[in-house]
Amino acid sequence: MIGRTILAFRNETVNDFNNILLDRMPGLGHRFEAVNHVEMREEDAVSEPFAAEYLQSIELTSIPPSWLKLKIGAPVILIRNLSQKQGLCNGTRMQVLGIGRNCLQVAILGSKWDGEVPLLPRIKLITSEEHLPFILERKQFPIRLCFAITVNKSQGQSL
Repeated sequence: MIGRTILAFRNETVNDFNNILLDRMPGLGHRFEAVNHVEMREEDAVSEPFAAEYLQSIELTSIPPSWLKLKIGAPVILIRNLSQKQGLCNGTRMQVLGIGRNCLQVAILGSKWDGEVPLLPRIKLITSEEHLPFILERKQFPIRLCFAITVNKSQGQSL
């Protein structure tokens, strides 16, 4: 799957394909739960905090999923610019080589950084106010599985 991918129009379809193909891969699966935090303006603050289940259910393309399941060998795509000098830009496809609690070892697939092996840390990603009535901070690896990707995300990819 290094030089190819499945294209779909909807994120739900992409997620279904990715989960099915990950389950079919051999090896031990690792599941990572994100740490969620809500920031609200004082005038919008509510007396009751949001339920953890609600925060975990929020799925936006600008932040990684609350639950991330990975296996060694799985293809992933970076969803944030981390370091242009190292080729770690939004849309970079990679393959998982090693899995740690707070760090992933990956190999870059394609581009002039093909074969480079950087480490990816868990980082804090923040939504904008246009998506939700509050700001959601999610600490998670800035990646998504990419056996399948949306047509929009595939633009600029060499497949």
